[in-house]
Amino acid sequence: MKVHASALTLLHWLAQRESASVSEITASGLMSSREASDVVRYAMRNGAAERVNKGASARGSARYRSTGVPLPEPRTSPAGASFDGLLSAWGIAQEPPELPVVRTRVYQIEDSAQDSRGDARLSKQKLND
Repeated sequence: MKVHASALTLLHWLAQRESASVSEITASGLMSSREASDVVRYAMRNGAAERVNKGASARGSARYRSTGVPLPEPRTSPAGASFDGLLSAWGIAQEPPELPVVRTRVYQIEDSAQDSRGDARLSKQKLND
């Protein structure tokens, strides 16, 4: 999002000039050289800026100008990876199926301190009846 905000600042600055190079943007104190390069590339990718000197005259310092095309709104939240399409293509259920419950028995060993012989008793308990 910082690149988007910086691009808006740069495009406003470029709108007041015919064209400018990255070194001129840096010299103006608007942003650092690295940030200016990143912001110009971002604006060009989105069609909001274009390179003025193309072809043989482009050997010198590249100059850029604003096209007047607005930047797209930045995403508010990052797009998470979704495998839903892949799961359905492979026939894998996205929600686990409800399986029938089988009657189960749980055996629990009770330790009885009152038992004089010291042996444990086994008790049965039915669940899910």
